[in-house]
Amino acid sequence: MLSQEFRDPRLDGVVITATKVAEDVSQAQVGFVLMGDDPGGIRAKVAGRRLDKLASMIRSKLAPRLGLRHAPELHFSLDANRDDLVRLDALLREVGDELKVAPLASASDAPKLGDTG
Repeated sequence: MLSQEFRDPRLDGVVITATKVAEDVSQAQVGFVLMGDDPGGIRAKVAGRRLDKLASMIRSKLAPRLGLRHAPELHFSLDANRDDLVRLDALLREVGDELKVAPLASASDAPKLGDTG
């Protein structure tokens, strides 16, 4: 929803990582991270402020999608596990780059079922 419906460049790279909804469904804590480089966390702060401003609009779009009369009030916060996710993102990009450089073996090179050799 964030990338397709809001199309706000301040939200580029925002990934929702967790949600915790109160039992009465009145409030929800929403964790997010910002993928990519963010020296000093400036982009994350800007994204957090933008998410806070959009919270009521996001909430109104979520209610019908979730089949609720009223969606919970949304409270966004930067996920504490950001560093782990950024490290994982970097590793996945590295693996992707390596796969581009070293193509996988073609299907004709793969062993056939029943081959013993």
